Amino acid sequence: MKKEVKKFLEFNGKVIYFVAADGQYWIALKPICEALGVDFEAQRKNLKEDEILAQLPSEQTVVAADGKLRKMLCLPEFYIYGWIFQIQSQSEDLLKYKWECYRVLYEHFHGAIGGRKDLLKEKAKAQLQIDQIYNGLTPDEAITINKARKKINQINSKLRQLDTQTLQEERDLFST
Repeated sequence: MKKEVKKFLEFNGKVIYFVAADGQYWIALKPICEALGVDFEAQRKNLKEDEILAQLPSEQTVVAADGKLRKMLCLPEFYIYGWIFQIQSQSEDLLKYKWECYRVLYEHFHGAIGGRKDLLKEKAKAQLQIDQIYNGLTPDEAITINKARKKINQINSKLRQLDTQTLQEERDLFST
């Protein structure tokens, strides 16, 4: 089992490291608590009481604040963002994170998804036009096909832009 320790992100002047092990990325919880200004021991206790997250922690060797490798309680990256979001604290840094999470969730479910849905409908409509026209082409119909193909290409481009924008916004959320 090969392990690789890398920098995950820098937050509030603290570097958060992860370790790649067993095919997934493990993030240490204590450095995140320190960066957010929340009590690690309280969060460890809450983690043990969570019906989903309690099944997931693992002791992994990660870079500690002093730069040395230490065994730390970690969660797989897949769960780390939700774990942070459910922390209860009046920490200003945590509250900023939660505000941003609400924005990202809203935009994901109502912005990007709504925009994708509309674009996919337009794409399907254009494809239907193409399919109908192929059954007996005339010169005018050939022009219509070319217009529909251009529309599909434009929609595909917009879909790629939306996907890229959504991914970048999610990355930006965790790299500040």
